[in-house]
Amino acid sequence: MLRSASRILGYRLTADDGEVGRCVDFLLEQPTWIVRYVLVDAGARLDGGPVLVSPLRLRKSDWGSRRWALDGTREQMETESASAPALQSLKRLIGFGLDDAEGNVGHIEDLIVDDDSWHCRYLVVNGEIRLSGRRTLVPTEWVGQLHVEEHRVEAPVPRARIEGGPEYHPGAPLHQLQVAANDALRPTADDSVPPSWRFNPPLAWASAVQWGTRGLKAALARTIQGR
Repeated sequence: MLRSASRILGYRLTADDGEVGRCVDFLLEQPTWIVRYVLVDAGARLDGGPVLVSPLRLRKSDWGSRRWALDGTREQMETESASAPALQSLKRLIGFGLDDAEGNVGHIEDLIVDDDSWHCRYLVVNGEIRLSGRRTLVPTEWVGQLHVEEHRVEAPVPRARIEGGPEYHPGAPLHQLQVAANDALRPTADDSVPPSWRFNPPLAWASAVQWGTRGLKAALARTIQGR
C-alpha cells in the first residue's frame, strides 16, 4: 500500500525482546529509489548510536498506534549497526527544488512509498506559484539527476506533464491516493516516455510494459540512441 514517508517518521520499532527506538529517517538508493535502511534512534537502549534496520525485518505494523514489530532481537539490531553505504537521506530530500524541462517548478514536500516493496514511487511536489500552490504527484521514474549540493532534483519532462499530474491531498483516504498515483503513469497522447528511462535501460523496458507496445518500442529506441 502507498503511504506518506514523512508520516512514518516517529514510529516506534519493537524487537522480539523489547523496544528498539524511533524511526527518524529512511536511507534510499538513487536512482532505483528503493529504501535500503530505516534509521532508528535507539537512545540509550543500544550502544553505538543510531541503528540501521533493513525494512525486510519489518514483520507487522500497527498504523493506529504508530508502531512496528521487527523480526529479531535488540542484540541482533545492535550487531547490524554500521555505517550505511552511499545512500540518500529521505529527510534531506524534503525541501529540495524540482526542475522540469523549463526550470524550477516547486519543491519536494514528501515522498510516497510502497510499504510492500519499499520503493519510493512518487515525489509530492508543492508547486507554489507555478502550479497554483497545488501538491502534485511526480513519479520517480521521471527523475533524472540529483544535485545534492545544489539542493535540487531534475525531472526533465515537459511542464505540461507535471501540470497534468494528479493532485495530492494529505488527508485523503489511502485508496484514493492509490488511484491518483496510478493515474500519474498513464501514457500521454504522444506516447512519449520519461527521460530517466535513458539512464536506466532495464527499468525502462520493464516499466514501458505499462505503456503498451508503442511505449516499449519508444523506450528501446531512445536507449539505443543514447549509447
